[in-house]
Amino acid sequence: MVTLLLTFFVLLFAMSSINEEKWKMIVEAFTDVNELSQMQIINTDDISGGMYDSLGNGSSTLKVPASPDEIKDFDDLYAYLNAYVIENELGSDMQLYDGDGYTFITFRNNILFDGNSAYVKWDGKKILDVLGDALVNVTAEVGAIRFEGHTARAGTVYSDRQSLFDRQLSSDRAVNVLYYMQCKGLLAPEKLTSTGHGEFKPLVPHDGTEETRIINRRVEVIIIENGAVDKSLEEIYKEVYGEYPVSSDTLKAE
Repeated sequence: MVTLLLTFFVLLFAMSSINEEKWKMIVEAFTDVNELSQMQIINTDDISGGMYDSLGNGSSTLKVPASPDEIKDFDDLYAYLNAYVIENELGSDMQLYDGDGYTFITFRNNILFDGNSAYVKWDGKKILDVLGDALVNVTAEVGAIRFEGHTARAGTVYSDRQSLFDRQLSSDRAVNVLYYMQCKGLLAPEKLTSTGHGEFKPLVPHDGTEETRIINRRVEVIIIENGAVDKSLEEIYKEVYGEYPVSSDTLKAE
C-alpha cells in the first residue's frame, strides 16, 4: 500500500511539471491521428553516431515510411531501414550508409550467424525478411545487390589451414545470405553476387583482440541503384568511413 501511495504521488508530481511545448505536441498529435498513421517523424537529434546517420536531405527531420507498402523509391528504402535499426536498437549490430547511388549495410557481431557457422540464425532471418519486405516496391530501381563476407583473424599469427577455413566460412556466409534473399524471388538471380574475402579486407588492422575481431567479422550488403556506377569495395569504404584501412579511433568516434 505504501508503495502504491508513493507511486501515486510521484505521478501527481510528474503531471504537475509537464513541459508546455511537449504538451502542445501531444495534443496536436491526437488531433491529427490520420497523418501520424501514415508516417513516422524521426528527429536526427535522437540518432547516435555520425557516418550512418546521413538522412540525405540536410533537414532536421525526415518523413519515414511507416510500413514497407509506403516505400516508393530508392531513398525511401534507406529511410525505412534506418528507422527500423533505430527503433529496434540494432545500432551496434546493423549499420547503414546512404551513398550516392547505393545503400550500404553492415551486419556484424554475430547477428546473422553463430561463431564458426555459416547457417543463418532464426533472428537473422527475421532481419533479412525486413530487408526483403522493404525491397518489394523498388525492385525496378535496384540494379544489383552484392553480398560481401569477412572473417577476423584469431591471433597475430595465422596458419594456412586457418586461412583456408576463413576463406570458406566468409564465402559460405555471403552466399547463404544471398540465397536466402534469392528465394524470395524479388530480383533476377543474375543481379545477386557474393564474395568471400576471408581475413584479407579487415576494416581495422588485426591485433588479436576481441574488440578488433568484432569489427572485422561482418557481412556487408551493397544495394546498387539501377543505372548507378558500381564502385569497388575500397571506394565505398573511403566514402563510408572517410579512410581505408580504418583506424580504431575513427570507428569508436562513430
